[in-house]
Amino acid sequence: MGDEQDQTVEQAAAESPTVALLRERFSDAILDVSERLGETTIIVRPDTSVEVCRALRDDPTLQYNFLSTITAVDWLEREPRYDVVYHLMSLSSRAVVRLKIQVGDDEQPQPEAPSVISVWPAANWYEREVFDLFGIRFAGHPDLRRIEMPDDWVGHPLRKDYPLTGIQLPEPHWGGQLPFAEPLPAEIGRQTLREPGRVGDVASGTSPDAADALE
Repeated sequence: MGDEQDQTVEQAAAESPTVALLRERFSDAILDVSERLGETTIIVRPDTSVEVCRALRDDPTLQYNFLSTITAVDWLEREPRYDVVYHLMSLSSRAVVRLKIQVGDDEQPQPEAPSVISVWPAANWYEREVFDLFGIRFAGHPDLRRIEMPDDWVGHPLRKDYPLTGIQLPEPHWGGQLPFAEPLPAEIGRQTLREPGRVGDVASGTSPDAADALE
């Protein structure tokens, strides 16, 4: 019993001010806390993420006022399937923390997370990127649309079940959606962005320079 109490005291003493604040104010929201190589990762319930982020930003002793990035990880065989990851930094103290939420399961086949634009406006493009590449929607985002892939792109390329060789589609075919090692169908001729800015007819084997000369 005494050893267990000593371990509890040591653990509490080792907790960072960030973890201590969240345990005090959001004890029911915290799902897991881990530390590795000096980096702290905190997993919270998705429905509390906006309040947690606002508290981390506004607390006068923490001041996590810089959203470094938002990214995601697809754990295809796990449920919930996706981690949405927020990397936060305090510009005054240089402290950093990694905040995570987990979304996407049988009850939520279309994964969705709350938008944190109201906390950090810079989240706008980060959330669009995660939506574009992982298909995770952000509730409350004012302009949720693709930011890297073409608007008519099919699928989300960073999902683990996305075909490595691309997806064959009716024309027009956009770059990357047919394997580069295979010729394009003859009917699309030069209407391809597989090599942006170049006009070679891949189907007939005409080189871009030769095509330029013909024009």
